[in-house]
Amino acid sequence: MVRTYKRKTNRASTPPETMLKAVRQVLVFKKTIRGAAEEFGINYRTLARYCTKIPREEVEGSAEHPSCTVGFIGARQVFSAELEAELVSYVLMASDVYHTLPPKAIRKLSYQLAKGQSLPMPPSWRENKQASADWFAAFLKRHPLLSVRTPEPASLASVFNKDMFYVKLKALMEQHSFKPEDIWIMDETGVTTAQRPDRVVGRKQMGSLASPDRGPLVSVSCAVSASGAVIPPYFVFPRVQFREHFLTGAPTGSSGGAHIGGWMREEQFADFLRHFVRQTQCSPHRPCLLLLDIHVSHLSIDGLNFAKANGVMALSFPSHLERSVCGPWKKCINAAIDSWMLGSPGRSVTIHHIPGIVATALPQAATPDNITAGFKACGIFPLNPNASDQPGLITDCPVAPASNGSDSTPDAPDPLCPPSDPSTAHCDPKPTLETDLDWLACD
Repeated sequence: MVRTYKRKTNRASTPPETMLKAVRQVLVFKKTIRGAAEEFGINYRTLARYCTKIPREEVEGSAEHPSCTVGFIGARQVFSAELEAELVSYVLMASDVYHTLPPKAIRKLSYQLAKGQSLPMPPSWRENKQASADWFAAFLKRHPLLSVRTPEPASLASVFNKDMFYVKLKALMEQHSFKPEDIWIMDETGVTTAQRPDRVVGRKQMGSLASPDRGPLVSVSCAVSASGAVIPPYFVFPRVQFREHFLTGAPTGSSGGAHIGGWMREEQFADFLRHFVRQTQCSPHRPCLLLLDIHVSHLSIDGLNFAKANGVMALSFPSHLERSVCGPWKKCINAAIDSWMLGSPGRSVTIHHIPGIVATALPQAATPDNITAGFKACGIFPLNPNASDQPGLITDCPVAPASNGSDSTPDAPDPLCPPSDPSTAHCDPKPTLETDLDWLACD
C-alpha cells in the first residue's frame, strides 16, 4: 500500500544546491560522474540525469540553486505550499463553525481547486473527479493540525451563533442596499411516489388509499423572495440523463436536471444557479442575495464562480435552521397526491406525475402573505436580529392568514431552508479558498 509505504533510502533528499555543486564538478571541473557522485553522496545515475537537465548557464554562472525541480517528490506535488495552506485554513475554519468536512468532501474540493487553477494532476483525479486517498493520507501527514476523527455531539444552542449571522447579513444589506425583491431564500425538498395517506376523520382503524410501491424520489428546489415572489421550481429526477418531457405539467418556466439518486449534487446546484439567474435577471450591476442551507452540494467552485460573475451574493445558515414554505408545501403535496389517487383508482404515482402535482401544491403553500410573514418572523426583512430569542424559533414560524380568507392554510410559513456552506460567495477567475469558498458565515 502506498499509504503505509516507508522509505528505505534517502536518495530523493539531496538539497538542490548540493546537486548543482555536483553537476559543476562534472561539467566545469571535468570530474568523473562516479567520483562526484561518491563525493556528494548522490546516486551516480541521478547525477548523470541532472547533468543534462540543469541549464548550462546555471552551471557556468554563479547561481546557487538550479531552476529545475530536484527530487521527484516536489515534482509530483499538485498544490503549492500557499494553496495547501489555504486549504488547511478553510478546513480548520469549517471545523470551528461545526461544519466539519468528511474526507471525501475535502478530496472533491481539492480536485475542483486543482481544476480551477489548471494545475497538472494525476489521471485518477480526473477519472474519479476527486483527489486520491493516497494524496489525502499524505496531506494529513504534511499537516498534523488535521486529523480524521468521529465528531462529538453538540446541541443546537452551542452550534448556532445568531449574532454572527445577523452581522454578516447586515453588512451585505448595507453594502448592496438590497430591495425586498432582491432577497431570496432557496428551499429544497424531496417528493417521493410512496404516498403517506393524510389524516382522515371517521371510525378508528380506517383505511385509505396508498401508493402500492416504494417509488423513487424527486428533489424539488425553489426560491422565494422577501417581496412574496416565487420562481418556478427546479427538479432533480432520478435518472442518468435529463429529458425535457420530464417537466410535462410543471409550472411554467421550470427547469430540471438528473442524478441517479434524485438528490442535488454539485453539478445540479450549478445548474440551479443558472436557472435562478435566468428567472431573477440578476447581474453584477443588480446583485441578489441568496440564502442557502448548509449542504455539501453547495460547495462547488464552478457554482461559486458562476454566482460571482452574475451578481449572486450567497449567505447561509447554520445546520437545522430551516424556515421556508417547505413545511406547508409538503402537506399540500401530500393532499394533492391523495386527490390524484382518488381520481385515478388502480394507478400508481410515478415521477412523471410529480411536476403536475407540484404545480397544484406550490401556489397553495407559497402565498405572498405566508412568505413575507416568514421573512419578518426570521428577522431577515425587515432586518431585526431580535426577532427570535431562541434558535429553535427559527423552525417554528407562524403562518400568516391565507389571502383568500380561508382558514385552511398549512401550519407554518417556512421561507428559509436548511443551511449551506456559510458566508458570502466570492469567486475570481482562478479560485482560491480564502476568496471563493468563504461560505462559512456562522462561526
